[in-house]
Amino acid sequence: MPLKPSPLRIDGGSAMLWKDEGLLHLGAEAEVRSGIWLGISAVKKKRLPRTWRHPDLDRTLTRRRLEAECRAMRRLSACEIRIPALLQLDRATHTMVMSRLPGSPLIELLREGVDDASAMLSKVGGMIRQMHRQGVVHGDLSTNNILWSEDEPALVDLGLSRLTTEIEHFGIDLHVLQEILSGSHPEYEDAMSAVESGYLAFDEAAGPTPDSSGGALPSAEQVIKRLEDIRSRVRYHG
Repeated sequence: MPLKPSPLRIDGGSAMLWKDEGLLHLGAEAEVRSGIWLGISAVKKKRLPRTWRHPDLDRTLTRRRLEAECRAMRRLSACEIRIPALLQLDRATHTMVMSRLPGSPLIELLREGVDDASAMLSKVGGMIRQMHRQGVVHGDLSTNNILWSEDEPALVDLGLSRLTTEIEHFGIDLHVLQEILSGSHPEYEDAMSAVESGYLAFDEAAGPTPDSSGGALPSAEQVIKRLEDIRSRVRYHG
């Protein structure tokens, strides 16, 4: 079950709540650190300034991305998808503190070798479809951003997520994962077929796609058909 987010906005003194344990990742977008927040194993993510942009524009765009990530996390926390809980949000410093989920990144498990990759990836496909039925696209569906624990997948790093009803966005979300699977895990030849199977099976079990606040959402079959169209376009232009 996902932890419920409980954002705590503190303008001053918030550092006293955080016990730092070291750097996890430093990328172009953000610095991610591990630590303890009020006794909870957590990660702190601080979005970094883009120095080539005008400072005012950079602050505006960074704040929008931060707020989009928070909106997606709040929406997904209302369903059964395992995502981090939002513990603290500081808009002034573009910093979020989130619970740290247990598990191993899917990229590591696939590289080490798993007994039944098809079953695992089918569950991943079901989780992705469940996310899409909430009107959320992840934006960076890589095997680095999918964790596996207790025979279930979880999603992390929703920094490029958005709320949408556009079928193209859902198709692109799947295509990103397909490119990662074929590029980083070519030994699993049927990997994307397993993902698609789980994606379609979720709709079969859950029933018709509900409408979101932004309008009608495409069915799983419609998204898979759009994915096939995207593949064709990529092959043609490639």
